[in-house]
Amino acid sequence: MDKPPQYLLVDIGNTRLKWVSASPTGPIQPAGEMATAEATSERVEALAREFSHHYVIVASVVPRLVGLFARFFPDRLHLVSSHSSGLGFRFDYPKPPEIGADRLAAAVAVYTDGQWPAIIVQCGTATAISVLNSEGKFCGGAIAPGLEAQLDSLIGVTAQLPRTDLHLPATVPARSTEEAVRAGVLLNFRGGVKEILQTLIDTLPPSSPPVIVLTGGNAGHLEGKLGRPCALRPLLVFEGLRIMGTTVFKPPLPYSEK
Repeated sequence: MDKPPQYLLVDIGNTRLKWVSASPTGPIQPAGEMATAEATSERVEALAREFSHHYVIVASVVPRLVGLFARFFPDRLHLVSSHSSGLGFRFDYPKPPEIGADRLAAAVAVYTDGQWPAIIVQCGTATAISVLNSEGKFCGGAIAPGLEAQLDSLIGVTAQLPRTDLHLPATVPARSTEEAVRAGVLLNFRGGVKEILQTLIDTLPPSSPPVIVLTGGNAGHLEGKLGRPCALRPLLVFEGLRIMGTTVFKPPLPYSEK
């Protein structure tokens, strides 16, 4: 019996490049990651050798790496864009090509759930918030600095504030400068997202409260802190990439044992 097709799902962000291997159904298992700055020609070629029987679906916000993946996966690569046939949803948005591929992939996963309206909060280098309206159309959103970007900005323009790990101090008001930085940056992050969400929700029909989905490396800092129900889905972008893979690549690649 033919083996089911296998997918290499790649999320290339500004800071990290992550990949998973997945079948059309079943769990999505993280397979590896590296700093985006370390994604050299040699390392992408090594991925092509390791996953030589996989279809490859890539969401990239880093243009320089698109050419590398096209070179080493020439016949089995799909690059996510607003023109992708596997999106499923339509746009109520003036310039869809401006939307980041990671936002599109996340929207695919939420759109496929069939529960709209929905608001997706992606907490990475930037905090990207996307809205699917009551018709399931991608209609816009907001982009704000991510958690680390806020910390970097604060430290970068002050001479005496210390760099610190980001977790809420045991007591507020904070009892040291380091703890004050932690409290201020984290509470500002939460408060900013909370305000953006409320503003976006006010644009939607009051009779249909949106589903809110959190994802990305810093989403855990928001879980249970926004004053409304939210679903935490850490692998949301990969969920969307797999859905697109099953749509874009119909016939399986020929399989042979290594």
